[in-house]
Amino acid sequence: MNQEAKKQKTSGVMKRITSTNPFRYLGWLGCLGILGIFFIPAFIPFLLCFSFFAYGGMKPDELFWENVRRASTRAFWTVFILDTVWMFWLFVRGMTFSYGDGTYIETVIEERTVTMGIFSFDQMMLMTFLLILNLALMIFIFSISMLRFRRQEKKMLEA
Repeated sequence: MNQEAKKQKTSGVMKRITSTNPFRYLGWLGCLGILGIFFIPAFIPFLLCFSFFAYGGMKPDELFWENVRRASTRAFWTVFILDTVWMFWLFVRGMTFSYGDGTYIETVIEERTVTMGIFSFDQMMLMTFLLILNLALMIFIFSISMLRFRRQEKKMLEA
């Protein structure tokens, strides 16, 4: 096969891939959410990624990419501000609350006993919960923003 034929074949494959909306491929991240149901609960927010399959039928034109930029910016700044507030709250909570009466819990990790203070365990669980909430919130805000922009676009086309 000569170079020109290889280029044309590769070009044809790329046209098929890019002619559809590439956002639909993010929908496959929802499979991580299914794994999260059975194995790792922290992956459950990935179930929201199944909503990206809805973009498969949309044509990725300039207006679509502008809406993606606006929606992702909105989601990023919302989660960034909430992250900052939550991290500051966890810092203040860790510095001002006493460690209590010295209660400890024992956890077995790989056949070894690990002793950890209840307060630090509580802080780690709060941090994990907040990070899971952030992931879900970011996908949710992005999806809702895209729906609003799409509805506005349809209203403009009708008028």
